[in-house]
Amino acid sequence: MSTRHRYLPLSKIDVGMVLADDLLDKLGHILLPAGVTLTEGMLKSIAHHDIHQLSVLVETPETEAIIDPQQRMMRLEKIFSHCRDAEPSHTLFMYMKSYRLKVPE
Repeated sequence: MSTRHRYLPLSKIDVGMVLADDLLDKLGHILLPAGVTLTEGMLKSIAHHDIHQLSVLVETPETEAIIDPQQRMMRLEKIFSHCRDAEPSHTLFMYMKSYRLKVPE
C-alpha cells in the first residue's frame, strides 16, 4: 500500500483519519499539527472554525499509484486544453510536459 494525501470535504472526513498537513486558522495559527489522528471532538471543533475541507492521508493500492505515461500526457492535455496557447500557460504546460516525461514509473 502507498500513502498519499487528498483534500476531502468535512462531511467525508471520518474519525480516525490522519491529518496530512498542519491545519491553520485564518490568522495562520496551527489548530492541529500534521499527523494527528482526528477524533469526534476535533471534527466538531473544526466545523466551528468555518473550515470546509481537510487534507488527510489515504492509503491506495500500489497498482492505483502507477499511472501509464500515455494517460499522464492525456490528463495534462485535458488540463491545459482551454489555455495552452496563452503565453504563461504555454510555458507552464511545457514545463509540466517535460517533467512528466522524465518521471520514472
